[in-house]
Amino acid sequence: MSDIGNPKAVSAVRRKMRIRKRIRMAVKYFFLILFCFFFLFPFFVMVTRSLMTNADVLHRNPVYILPTEIYWGNFVRAWDAQLVGYLLNTLIVEVCQVIGVPFTAALCAFGFSKVQFRFRETLFALVLSTMMLPGICTQIPLYVTYVKIGWINTLLPFTVTAFFGGGAVNIFLIRQFMRGIPREMDEAAKIDGANAFMIFWRIVLPMCMPVIVLIMVQTFMGNWNDFMGPLLYLRDERVYTLAIGIYARFSGASSADSYANVQMAVGIYMMLPCAVVFFIFQKQLIDGIQLGAVKG
Repeated sequence: MSDIGNPKAVSAVRRKMRIRKRIRMAVKYFFLILFCFFFLFPFFVMVTRSLMTNADVLHRNPVYILPTEIYWGNFVRAWDAQLVGYLLNTLIVEVCQVIGVPFTAALCAFGFSKVQFRFRETLFALVLSTMMLPGICTQIPLYVTYVKIGWINTLLPFTVTAFFGGGAVNIFLIRQFMRGIPREMDEAAKIDGANAFMIFWRIVLPMCMPVIVLIMVQTFMGNWNDFMGPLLYLRDERVYTLAIGIYARFSGASSADSYANVQMAVGIYMMLPCAVVFFIFQKQLIDGIQLGAVKG
């Protein structure tokens, strides 16, 4: 006889299903917590080391995981005039990059999506083809060019170049977004007497702010952590950015100001802006990625 109509049998089946579901959830959360601990452990070490005294850091038997006392002086020792100079240079680069890259990429994308001209698709295909060229292939030609025009040991390779197109990837993202904006809005603006730049500035650009914010945040983080560019083009310590400046400050140094606790304090200073930017613009980042995918 079938147990389908038996309330006790049905209840037992439901109970087994709930138990299996809870077991699956427990296993999933166990591995998620394990992976979370694995990825957060370096940050845990960074924070605990930055709060240690010199004696705690130098203690070897046993190695201290937690500080014996909370010592905030490492952050004061790390924040000196040298670090402030590196920070100012980095901020100059960031301001130019965050403004120039999205704006010029949006201008190029507007031309490729809203302006009709001959060979438009061919030129856009050429722009996209540059994405297949590895960045390492352009380093020597760029270095030779910057040497000839006298840009070595200056911030010009990182500031002026931000206003030259914004990169093929950014142009592609904004163009795909702009293609989803109804053409009727452009035509209505033209009837009202607006020229192409007014349409771009007052209509198209404000509607593209989700993807613009996405590019601004990505540009900020990429330039904040850029090490290879300053390593190639900067020789004078006075124009060092943070990434190369911190490396030069602690590499080979043996004074008390170069102990691991001070280095970890500088690492926290380096990490905080990116973390703050991410948490502030987290919603815009997610919306920009989703809307860009839909518009494309």
